[in-house]
Formats: sequence, C-alpha cells, structure tokens
Amino acid sequence: MKEIALIEVASQMSGVEFSTLYLAQSLDRARWLPLVVCPEEGDLPQRCRAAGIPVSIVPRVRFFSTSFRLGGRVVPNPFALIFNVVGMIVSAFRLTRFLRSRRPALVVTKGLLAHFYGGLAACWAKIPCVWHVQDRVSDRVGPWFPWIISLSAKWLARFCIADADSIARQLSAFVPSERVSVIWNGVDIHEFSPSVDGSRVRAEWQAGAGDLLIGVIGRLVFWKGQHILIRAFGRIAEQVPQARVVIVGSSLFDTDTYADQLKAETRQLGLENRVTFTGFRPDLPQVLAALDIVAHTALEKDSTPLAIVSAMAAGKLIICTRVDGTAQLFDDGVDGLLIPPGDVDALAEKLAGLLRDESLRRRLGQAARAKAERELSVEQYTRQCERVFESVLANHKSKIHTLTKSKGEIEDSLRP
Repeated sequence: MKEIALIEVASQMSGVEFSTLYLAQSLDRARWLPLVVCPEEGDLPQRCRAAGIPVSIVPRVRFFSTSFRLGGRVVPNPFALIFNVVGMIVSAFRLTRFLRSRRPALVVTKGLLAHFYGGLAACWAKIPCVWHVQDRVSDRVGPWFPWIISLSAKWLARFCIADADSIARQLSAFVPSERVSVIWNGVDIHEFSPSVDGSRVRAEWQAGAGDLLIGVIGRLVFWKGQHILIRAFGRIAEQVPQARVVIVGSSLFDTDTYADQLKAETRQLGLENRVTFTGFRPDLPQVLAALDIVAHTALEKDSTPLAIVSAMAAGKLIICTRVDGTAQLFDDGVDGLLIPPGDVDALAEKLAGLLRDESLRRRLGQAARAKAERELSVEQYTRQCERVFESVLANHKSKIHTLTKSKGEIEDSLRP
C-alpha cells in the first residue's frame, strides 16, 4: 500500500476541496492510503476524519489576492505578489520538514498556490509530485503569469492532471503533452440524484410550491459573474413574480468586497426580497434538489466546476456561459443551454422562456443526468487518477534504478 499526500491550499469547502474529499474517499484502499494535508482546522479536515481519512495539519502563511478592481479594471497588486512569493517559500520549508518525516510515496498538490509551495517541498524532500490543476490560470497579474505557471510545472511536477482542455492548453507552453492528462471532475451520482428531497431547504428559504428558484453556486468572485445573474433577473422580475434567485457560496481569501457589491446591487434593483444569499452550504445535494434552474455565469475560461457536474447529476437544467472549459460539458440545446459570457440580455431572455416551459426544463435536465451517469461519475474520475499515479511512481522507480545502476557502474570503473 502506497501513501499519497494530498496537499490542500484551503481547509474550507469549495470545488477543489470537494474533489479532494471525493478522491480520498474513492481511492482503492488495497493499493493507496490517502493522507490529506490541510493548512488549518476546518470543514475539510472534519469531513475527512468523519470518512476515516487520515489528516495532518501543516500551517502555511496566509496568502492575499494578487489583484483588485479599480473602477472597471483589474489592477495587479505588486505588494501582495511579493508577500505571497515570500510566504510560499516559508510554507514550502514547513511542508518539507513534514514530508521528510512522513515519507509518502507521492505528493499531489491541490490549488494554485499549493502547486508552488507543495511542488517545492516535494522537490526538496525528493518525492515525486503530481499537480492536479483545477483552477483557471489567470493572466490578471500580467500576461506572463500563465507562462510562470507552465514553467514551474515543468520543473516541479512529474505529471499534471488538468480538469479541462483550457487548462491543459495553458500548461502546454512548457510542459510536454505526454506529461499532461485531462480528467474531468466526477461526483457520486447516487448522492447527487433527481430523487433527493429538497423540500426542507425550500421551506428554509420560504419558497412556496409555485415558486421557481434560480440558483448560482460557487465562490463569490468577480470572474464567476454572479452580478450578471442579478442584473438579468432584474430585467424580468416583474414578468415572473413567482421566480426568485438564490446565490450559494462564500468568499475565499480577501474577496469580501465583491460579495458586498452583489448585495448592494441587489438593493439598488429593489430585489432584496427576491434574492437570497445563503453563504456556503454543506448540504449541496439538498440545495440542488430545491432549485429549478441552475445558472453558471463565468466571465472567463473555467474548468469543469463541481457545482455544474453536481447539478448535471441532480438532473437540473443548466444555463452556462460559452467559455473555455465549461462549454465542453454541454451540447447546446440537448443537455444544457449556452449563452455568451457577460450577456445580460441573453441570460434574461433564456430565463424568461425557461421559467414558463416546465417540459423543456425537465427534458434538458434528464439529458444532463444521463451524461453525468455516462461520463462524470466519481468512480471514472478516481480510476483515471489512479492510472496517472501508478505511471508516475513506476517512472520514478525506474529512474532510481537507472541512477543506482549507473552509480554502481561508475564505482566499478574506478576500482583498480
């Protein structure tokens, strides 16, 4: 049995953390022993322990957002960038000490910043490392940022798992294609099912039997585009008095400003009584069951968000922006609907029609469920990851054998 250290950048639940939990739960325990390494106590360590998954806490330095919005522009924050670089080195030293004492067979980094400090620590501890890249690689810090990610992956990772073609393309600047594999996220299609009862959650939100709930699920950050849904709903709210919007998710790091802006815009549009901010919800299967429509309003390229994969498994109609990554999950008009990113009018028009057409909502939701069963189960996701881990360890063992053999040959040649 080989131990795999899954290095998490955060301890609170979001899409990446859920995928870590699903992977750790689903690994073949006859061959793999998962160890989830978190920076602090939180919901992820608690869930792991409840599932019988070993957890270690290795504190890291707090990181800050490397950009901020000034008017309508995204402005790099050089002070945060410098602080984060120093923080990553300090965090890497801490993690190296832990890895040298624990000696797992493999390190898998989860989360963009964890790829840096976790990759460094694995390199210093001489343990092979796999980057599981699930975050979009943004160029908001500068056009050179994706290049730095790719170059770092070339030196720090033996292999990269990307959860979308768009991420794999960004890594390809320096990482050879044979060292990158695209593996879509997967969920438990039994846990996320059309048969789940959402009545308790609807009652909590005071939604009547005739109310129609439109939900958006994900971190509250500008590029996720929750403000687009609020504005689109503002255009049609009077036409569909039975409809309401539910915004599920919370901020991470220091992004509370955007959440405050969303609430301010809701008040300005007079929608306070028809838009609900729930914060993070641990009961996502029941939340999805309570919704009638799920919107994904990302403004820029995305990956394969677990919120969307979960909604597909739950048999929900999904309206998604046509951006690199998420658009590849759907056949437009067959198992979901695609709209241009940032297009308030297009979203408003689609919502108005869908809220009046229950049969279309049901048909597209059933098709989404069928695709999730075929292609997006957690079992498929885990088996593909395991094949990558096996290949990396086999190559690592082969290189060690070659180096040991070469060293012996050199020593033999030096003997008189």
